[in-house]
Amino acid sequence: MPAIEKELKDVHGYRYPFEGEKHLATLIQIPYRLDTWREGALPAQESFLSLVKAISTHERCVVAIDPRIPYSVVHRFQLKNVTILRLPYDDSWARDNSPIFLSSPDGRLCGVDFSFNAWGGEFDGLYPDFKDDDAFSRRVLLELRIPRLDKKGFVLEGGSVLTDGRGTLLTTEECLLSPGRNPGKTKEEIEAVLKESLCQEQVLFLPHGLYEDETDGHVDNICAFLDPRTIALTVPEDKEDPQYRRSMEDMAFLKAAKDAEGASYTILTLPMPGPLYLSREEAEGLENTGTAVERKEGRRLAASYANLYQGEDFLLLPQFGVKEDAIALKTLSDFYGDRKKIYPIPSREILLGGGNIHCVTKEIPYSSRYPIEPEEGK
Repeated sequence: MPAIEKELKDVHGYRYPFEGEKHLATLIQIPYRLDTWREGALPAQESFLSLVKAISTHERCVVAIDPRIPYSVVHRFQLKNVTILRLPYDDSWARDNSPIFLSSPDGRLCGVDFSFNAWGGEFDGLYPDFKDDDAFSRRVLLELRIPRLDKKGFVLEGGSVLTDGRGTLLTTEECLLSPGRNPGKTKEEIEAVLKESLCQEQVLFLPHGLYEDETDGHVDNICAFLDPRTIALTVPEDKEDPQYRRSMEDMAFLKAAKDAEGASYTILTLPMPGPLYLSREEAEGLENTGTAVERKEGRRLAASYANLYQGEDFLLLPQFGVKEDAIALKTLSDFYGDRKKIYPIPSREILLGGGNIHCVTKEIPYSSRYPIEPEEGK
């Protein structure tokens, strides 16, 4: 029986939960673009499979697979605790082209559907045809029978905002005030939309994201909430690195910031790997189709351990094969102790596409009202 779309007029009574709370599921899209993912996207698909295997031992994975991807790939993701949806999308950044999910105290869910323009549209977008990405939120909400709040007309990617789950939203001026997002709106107008549509009491604008981040400085690539009162910030060891000054300005901002209840945050630092660059072999494995930003040898990669993903009892941590991997792992292991199982995930293949683990995952808050029941893998 086909689902009937339910539209909401407002989200009064809902909240935007902290990512580390219990999830109903994690949403992931499998990569296939030949101009973004090298060697026919096969190495990246292996990396995404490792994410699905780790997450599905803790909670259900909803894996979207574009109809253009052959069944031989689909078959590999037919795993226990995995639900597969055959839906079209332009690229596999589920954090950014999916709904932002809200929940209510009585177990209702909804998805806020913002406009998506490939991180900048005509100003500095990464590909010109993004209609399937822009339509993905509505399609997946219909499949999952979750009500939708229509915020089309306001451009926002999920990776550009983080919440402590207690009424404070964290973002960056670099991204949200970019001319490629909502150029007709002032900072105050943007803040008002975020508060109203995401049920927030305040919005904190960090000055900077990560250096050379092609998303115009998404907040999830520079820092992460480890819990509602603790923020991990990326700080390079090399004071001559262009990122160092940016991180120090962000640090000063966060140390002065208060949450919605007037309390200060605890700030931990994570190292910055590298810097890392796109190799000749990696660049040659990409097809230059003329329909996406060209990725050339020597391009600096926006690598970050803050681009992690967590659930109630697990955390997926990017690893790049460098000495800083062990430092980041120890920092987070010391912080969480036995509260969360940490999975160190080799993720350079995801990094080559322009993001990392947080960018390709999207949490759906827990609710007993919305069992996900499409036929799952075996």
